Amino acid sequence: MDEVRAGGRRTRDLSWGDARARALMHALARDAAARAGFAVCAIEVVRPEGLLEFVAIHGDTEHAEERLGTASGLAEMEVVLSEGDTVGHFTWIPEEQLSTEALARLDGLVVVPDLPPSDRPDAWRPMDMLVARVVDERGDLRGLLYLDVPDDLVRPDKRRLFEISDDLSMTLRSIVTVIEREEYADHMRVIRATRRLARSNPARHDVAHLVREARSTLLGALSVDELEIHLFLGDDDESPDSLGLGMAPEVRRSLDEAAARAWTHQRVIIIEPDQVWGDAQLGRDSGWFTDALREADLQAVVVAPVGVDDEVLGMMIAARRTGARRWTDGEGVAALELGHDLGRAIANAHATQRERRLLQELRELEETRRKFLRVLTHEINNPMTIIAANAEFLSQSEFSDERDRRRAQAIVRGSERLAGLLEGLALLSRVSDPQHPPARMRIDLRQVVQDAATSMAAVAERAGVTLHPASGGLPARVLGDPREVAGAVGNLVDNAVKYSDPGDEIWLDLDVDADGAVTFSCRDEGIGISEEDRAVIFTPMFRSTNDAALRRPGTGLGLGIVREIMQRHGGSVEVESELGAGTTVRLSFPAVPA
Repeated sequence: MDEVRAGGRRTRDLSWGDARARALMHALARDAAARAGFAVCAIEVVRPEGLLEFVAIHGDTEHAEERLGTASGLAEMEVVLSEGDTVGHFTWIPEEQLSTEALARLDGLVVVPDLPPSDRPDAWRPMDMLVARVVDERGDLRGLLYLDVPDDLVRPDKRRLFEISDDLSMTLRSIVTVIEREEYADHMRVIRATRRLARSNPARHDVAHLVREARSTLLGALSVDELEIHLFLGDDDESPDSLGLGMAPEVRRSLDEAAARAWTHQRVIIIEPDQVWGDAQLGRDSGWFTDALREADLQAVVVAPVGVDDEVLGMMIAARRTGARRWTDGEGVAALELGHDLGRAIANAHATQRERRLLQELRELEETRRKFLRVLTHEINNPMTIIAANAEFLSQSEFSDERDRRRAQAIVRGSERLAGLLEGLALLSRVSDPQHPPARMRIDLRQVVQDAATSMAAVAERAGVTLHPASGGLPARVLGDPREVAGAVGNLVDNAVKYSDPGDEIWLDLDVDADGAVTFSCRDEGIGISEEDRAVIFTPMFRSTNDAALRRPGTGLGLGIVREIMQRHGGSVEVESELGAGTTVRLSFPAVPA
């Protein structure tokens, strides 16, 4: 807005309304001039800052472009209007009735028409003014309509003034409708801007950022002089008193409670000197607010609750300086709608912050777990090697009797199982660490499966289990870490042999689909897995509830490690099983990019 002249005269260039609203105002000005029998008609609207802005001028084409969009102080015109006589909707101010002060205030605000000379005592004079107050249903001033230069160049008498007032009553109501419609459209633009703000990445993740940006956005959009957003989230009690009211703690608590009641009843609270609208209980403190508002030079304070669903999260406190236009019902509705939008955004941002804190805590716990496993396996490995070596020596020593050798062999078997557990824990820690992703290289999974079958052939033969390797064929290419992929395949084959009985058979198979995705399957006729166990079979350290499975050695880490490996490689693992009828496990790898 550009400064034009000091002292309240044509103070700023404004831009009220969109093109459609301005066109409607011009049509209403043209119609009013025709109905009343005047050559010139102009319309000004009251702006929230205590200004009047010209939005339509009919009949004065020479000055219309220059004056449209300019504004002057409402207080200046109120002084002038106080010197006229009210007839119906209009105030009639003859030239000779204007005081020196009024003429000084009008200097630069009005265009003096060039009229032909006349000797008639009732001839229209250049500084004659006929002004209609445009008021809404509450009686608040929303604009002014000026008529100038009557067609007959004769001053209207009282009867004629009443006729003009009656003829233009519908026009005045139409002007109010256009003003309120444009005001509502402006509020909707504010609401959309607030929603865009709420959807922005920083606002979605940070409550403090959201509140700061919302205050900056709404301060100008709501045409208020001060705006404070106060939240009841526990961290906002020390927020600065930007309104300068210096509220004591008990007054602040009363206002907080009033905001909660306002959210329950879905309304706003308007605090003006000597009157509180919207909350009778807070109205009992109106004396305190009266003094505080006057001390802070505020005309009104509006409290709009901020919340989501049935929970109030805080409040917006907006204030206008003395001399500004009063708050309208439409502005109150818009402020309440903003309270809903802001409440949803704050709740979402607060939930996101809480989720981020929890995720960070989980990451820290996971890192602590991995570090613990690394230290544990490292620290236990050395003494376990010593224990195993000495137990092996004692089991074969000629100085040991048969009982001692059996005890030493039990120690060897126990140390071997513990070594296997430590090795599994170390592998689980490594493959579950997102900070160390797997190597990526092209692997022939068919060769990996053949190697696993070859290494397990002797074990299967000792167990009386027949192992059927995958048939030969074209390479089955996958992308991944060779050691981890081989570990996943070997783990499944080892499990199949371990949980099969003598005479059972195991089939290994590979399938490559048309898109290049590869699936490895291992099917056995072993003891199977119950439905209850299948739901938790991938949990680390889980051992089956089946007695037949528990009698066989194992750490419960195998399938958990397999799942971690497959997830790291963008694949999946699927288990089909029935207790006593065997198990089929499938590893699915994505196609290798061209």
